[in-house]
Amino acid sequence: MIDKNFDRTIDPFEWLPGLDAAPDFVPSPEYTDLLNRSAAAYADILTGDVLNYKTNELKAVIDQYSDLFGEVEKQLRYYEEFDRFFYLFDTLFSAYLFVDKEGWNAHFALDDFSKFDMRIERNLTNWLFAYQDLNKTIAEHLFYNSDCDCNNQDYYRVSYLGIHIFKEDLAKIFEFSTLYGEHYAHLLKQYMDISWEDFASYTEDDQMYYLRDNLFYYILRSRDKNYIPNV
Repeated sequence: MIDKNFDRTIDPFEWLPGLDAAPDFVPSPEYTDLLNRSAAAYADILTGDVLNYKTNELKAVIDQYSDLFGEVEKQLRYYEEFDRFFYLFDTLFSAYLFVDKEGWNAHFALDDFSKFDMRIERNLTNWLFAYQDLNKTIAEHLFYNSDCDCNNQDYYRVSYLGIHIFKEDLAKIFEFSTLYGEHYAHLLKQYMDISWEDFASYTEDDQMYYLRDNLFYYILRSRDKNYIPNV
C-alpha cells in the first residue's frame, strides 16, 4: 500500500530515498512492469557517453518515450528507481526545446535585424536590448560547453549531460549569437568609459540620448545598482 502522503520530491534540491529503498519493500506487478520498461528505454537511449542527434532524430526519441515519461513522472514522488530514465529523458526534452524554440527565436531576431538600418545606433541598441534574454539563454546552452572535447566538425554540445546536436540544425542559433556578440562588444568598447553623469547629460541632439532606456542604462546599473541619475 502506497503512503499517499509521502513525497520524496518535496525538496527539489535533496530528494528523499524512495519507498522502494526500504529493506522490506515488496514491488507490485505494476511497479515491476514500469521499472522494466523504463530500464529498457534508458538502455536503448543511452548508447554511450556522447549522444549525437539531428533534430528530427531527437524528436523521434522524444515521441517514442513521451508516454512512458508521463507514467514515470507520476511515480517519482514515491519511488527512486525511475530516476535514471526520468533525468535522461528530461535532458533530451530540454535539449530539443532549446533547439526548436530558440532556433525560431533566433530566426525572428535575425529577420528583425535585417529590417532596420543598423548603422543608426538607436536601432542597434534597441535590437540588442530586445534580444538580450535570447542571447543569455543561448549562451547558457552553447558557450558553457564550447570547450567540450566532443565538439567535432558535425556536432556541438548543448547540454552538460553530453547531448550533442547536428551543427547544421544550430545554424540560426550560431548566426544570431555571433551577430549579437560582435555588435554588443563593439558598442561596449566604444562606450565603456561612460559615467552616470555623462549618461544624464545627453540631449536629443546626441546619439547617446536614445540609449537611456536601453543597453547602456543596464551596463551602468550593473556598476552601481543604488545610483539613479536625475534624468
